[in-house]
Amino acid sequence: MQTDNRQSRIAGLAWPQRTPLGVAHPAPVSSRALIQPRASADQSDKQLANLSAAFDRFDIGDGAVLSFHHHYRNGDQLMNAVLEEAARRGLRGLTIAPSSLFPVHAPLAAHINSGVIGDVITDYAKGAVTDAMLSSALRGPALLQSHGGRARAISTGELKIDVAFVGASLAQADGACTGRGGALPCGPLGYAMVDTAFARRTVVCSHEITVGTIPHTDIPAQQVDAVIPFPNPGEVSGIASDTTLASQTPQARQIGDLVAQVIAATGLMRDGLSLQTGAGGYSLSAVTVIGHAMAHAGVRGSFLSGGITGSHVALQQAGLFERIHDVQCFDGGAVQSSITNPDHLAMSAAQYASPLMPDAVVNGLGVMILGAVEVDSQFNVNVTIGGDGRLIGGPGGHPDAAQGAALTIVTTGLTAGGFAKLVDHARGVTTHGKSVDVIVTDQGIAVNPRRPDIASDLRRAGIDVSTFAQLSELALDAAQRSRCEPAKVPRLLIEDRAGGLLDWA
Repeated sequence: MQTDNRQSRIAGLAWPQRTPLGVAHPAPVSSRALIQPRASADQSDKQLANLSAAFDRFDIGDGAVLSFHHHYRNGDQLMNAVLEEAARRGLRGLTIAPSSLFPVHAPLAAHINSGVIGDVITDYAKGAVTDAMLSSALRGPALLQSHGGRARAISTGELKIDVAFVGASLAQADGACTGRGGALPCGPLGYAMVDTAFARRTVVCSHEITVGTIPHTDIPAQQVDAVIPFPNPGEVSGIASDTTLASQTPQARQIGDLVAQVIAATGLMRDGLSLQTGAGGYSLSAVTVIGHAMAHAGVRGSFLSGGITGSHVALQQAGLFERIHDVQCFDGGAVQSSITNPDHLAMSAAQYASPLMPDAVVNGLGVMILGAVEVDSQFNVNVTIGGDGRLIGGPGGHPDAAQGAALTIVTTGLTAGGFAKLVDHARGVTTHGKSVDVIVTDQGIAVNPRRPDIASDLRRAGIDVSTFAQLSELALDAAQRSRCEPAKVPRLLIEDRAGGLLDWA
């Protein structure tokens, strides 16, 4: 019988393991109750001249917890500016809680190394800042949460935010703001919606401030304590990036065709289908293929959800889906749709994926299509640590949607960067194998032994099913590089959706 390397790794840690939120738990903790959102902000005198005035007004000092959102993704300009102001003031030991970090946040590495930033809690991290996160410069391990897990921690008071900074494209003088308007729109501010509801203070930094009424309200005025004119909180060109672009290769097309066949064989290609595709070239490339299959079969789905691209919008506008539930936009086509399409609905990260929300959108998913850095023999998925040992991502919504969907499909090639992607033990588990049903590669399909019903459905439909071992052997034969040894001391803890320790790296 194969051993669960994840469990043995966790058991081998010295306890207690401390995180920015306190002591980590090796297994999921019981869900804490939701706390009440904070009382309405003072509605007088919200206008401030600049970030320095906000630091003064709200007495931001050593050890403060500051949150940020990532709707401008690799175009974000606000977080760097806020931390630069903190450094100028000589602050130390800040905890930053951004929903994600990108290559544009490379300047934060210097603030980690100098002690301005003492702890990092985030859902995803990529770029030069990750090397500093995995060094010994932080006070302890960095903490990676899922999007739903982050919403849970904020709404239970486990993650207490002193000041939430919101980069908005358009705001009113009273602080109500949106990402769905103005000259630099980024789409719905789904992650910031949770932060502002529970933060001690909220500062809106907006590209434009109007005396009129904004066309959409993502953050209401009663949750805003200050509004600052802030030119270019984000570059729109940075919203679309490598992980949010569909792959256009023949291999991607082949994988997309197989995904559509799997959906049909399991009986889910039917009216009412609900679908989400995660970031990653192969998973996003499947969107158009599935749309063609739906049109051919005369199927009309109910909703699309998650991070939205123009390909998702095209399916909805073609009448293949009734509506879109959007927590963040992945490209300009999605941003424009979020502004003009009444069936393109904004949702908060809590509505999207919090485990404390019984009607969370992910719980109603029929099909979830995911990408992977690695998949192991227990069907655990790693989207966090690369074969070279570097931090290259994080949970995001990956484990949330995998857990909620009726059918979870992981799409992957056999190798990347010379490393095998199907391995005995994943370097760091981001999504537990019990939530994964099918692996689809261009060299074959493997079904989780937990789902013999799906294997039977596929064979009945004439689809060949391989074992994981068979696909893994092909991956190892094709690999040109060996993975580096995992870290001996945890510098990164990965938290599961409910708040327990899932794995470490």
